[in-house]
Amino acid sequence: MIAREILDRFASIIGEDGFEEHEPVDVGGKSLAVTLRPGDGDALARCLDALSACGMSALVRGGGNRLGVGNLLNRCDAFLSTERLSGVDEFEPEEGVCHVRAGTRLDDAREVVRSDGWEFPLDAPGDTATCGGVIAAAAVGPRAHGFGRPRDLVLGLEVVLATGERTRCGGRVVKNVTGYDLNKLYTGSFGSLGVIEGAWLRLRPLPERTSVFRAEGSTLDGICERGLAAARRSSARAVAIAVEARGSEREVQLVVELAGDAASVERDAVWLREQGPVTQVEAVALERIRERQERATTPSGLRFRIDVLPSRMETALARLCERCTGVLVYPGLGLLYAELDPVRTEPLDPEMSFRFIEGVAREVGGRWVCERAPASAKAKRDVFDASPQTLALSRELKKRFDPGGVLNPGRFAGRI
Repeated sequence: MIAREILDRFASIIGEDGFEEHEPVDVGGKSLAVTLRPGDGDALARCLDALSACGMSALVRGGGNRLGVGNLLNRCDAFLSTERLSGVDEFEPEEGVCHVRAGTRLDDAREVVRSDGWEFPLDAPGDTATCGGVIAAAAVGPRAHGFGRPRDLVLGLEVVLATGERTRCGGRVVKNVTGYDLNKLYTGSFGSLGVIEGAWLRLRPLPERTSVFRAEGSTLDGICERGLAAARRSSARAVAIAVEARGSEREVQLVVELAGDAASVERDAVWLREQGPVTQVEAVALERIRERQERATTPSGLRFRIDVLPSRMETALARLCERCTGVLVYPGLGLLYAELDPVRTEPLDPEMSFRFIEGVAREVGGRWVCERAPASAKAKRDVFDASPQTLALSRELKKRFDPGGVLNPGRFAGRI
């Protein structure tokens, strides 16, 4: 329970519109009944300064799509939401860059830049996904194959540290980086080192033509090789393989989106048809892949992401299909999303499931993270696969950037 005088202090710092007391929300066993919503960078800085001074901690959230990703929080007193830090406040069509505030939803940013012939390049599933949340989680969707990963798209960041200090790194143009690239440090740190206030991003031109194709079958034979070959085509913007267990049978889909100038798309479409039976389909087929990636398992289910070299993809997929109820593969990115759902298969032993995923990742030389699991399965383990060297570095960075453990304490690798 937070003392009344402390709650009143936060209400005065961020105003009535930014302070809310509500029914308790359970997040991994922590009950949070206060949400702080600063409306600008100054208010965010004051809010963090007050949290630090009071010895309190906060769970930073954007759209709330990935609150279940990461370790259990060690402690937490309130939500710190970026939703009022919203809008594309600078857009330079001539340069192909824009500045977005952290709480801007991806769909809103896409609408702003599309009218001037550009595509907004952050691509992650979730209807409420925000720019800051996607960058903080380094989240990707199917079009990351063509757009690039968040770390490759961010030109500059404004980040507020746990002490309330407002900082900047990078800028609005591509330039050589001297020293450590802090953009890449913050990207994928899950808000454990600082709160993203805004970002400069590199845009992508709208394609002249876009076509989506789908191939369906029931066997894994050659599917990864076919997907990798498609991913190497110049106009390939998204390539996904979806495998679904149906009892003793499997449903296998390959979905390919081609985008670019008309001649390149047509040339690659001809090539794709020559490789085997495919059907040109509506763009909604790719949206279903996006939904498939974000699909929730049951409360007792597990979902993992595994990063591997594309050359080891076939081995990884075959091994995962031995036990998983569903697997989604982005071959060009070297990513697999694996589900283990007790409703559609035998009861799960979470510890055995973790060991199975660890074994597959070790066999193919990959890394894994558990993206969804019940709190009981997270209680005694780290859900990030990180080397001892990485863990040591993470702990040192946490001490440097957030020694008081104000931001998402315990959530990131090494339970920092």
